[in-house]
Amino acid sequence: MPRATHTSSSNINEHVALIHRQVLKSLEDAELRQLVVKIVSDSYEWRMNPRSGRQEPYIVAWGKQFKAPPDLPCEPRDAECELAKIWNFVVLNVRYVYDPVTIDTFATAKETLLAGGGDCDDLDILFEAMLHIIGFATKARVVSVTASPNDWVHVYPLAGLPKDNPTLWMPLDSTVTGAEPGWEYPDIAKRKDFAFRGA
Repeated sequence: MPRATHTSSSNINEHVALIHRQVLKSLEDAELRQLVVKIVSDSYEWRMNPRSGRQEPYIVAWGKQFKAPPDLPCEPRDAECELAKIWNFVVLNVRYVYDPVTIDTFATAKETLLAGGGDCDDLDILFEAMLHIIGFATKARVVSVTASPNDWVHVYPLAGLPKDNPTLWMPLDSTVTGAEPGWEYPDIAKRKDFAFRGA
């Protein structure tokens, strides 16, 4: 069974390097690409939900059934639609959970999806891998807040739009219930962006 990497970092550059190492590892998983293509293409299967009595869409990856976003399929080259579908898939299937006390984990996309949860590092890895695998440019944004401006306390991904030559960087912070793509904390003191360069 795969395990998340447990490690510590001495500075923010090293921390983001660990995140991006797990993104690279995630990109080696061919099943992740199949999953993401199914999400944006609406290649779903259907099952009866015994609680609601309704047919609901799902996608199978790594032997697990994931809830599928019940949106309309994306038109070819519709990056905004693809971004929304990936966001909805992650929100449906992954909850924010803290790391163990005093241990920082860095899970691959597969590990986070199979676990059904992760912290901000894991969610950044998941989003960056899912987006990058279908052609998005991504960045990790690290922030401090006004209550503690010298401490980097949070990380979340940015997706570049349009895909070919990004001029807009969309924040994707799903760690707060009810957040939508584009939402960011209102009390950010400092931010630093790290572009994912790939291999």
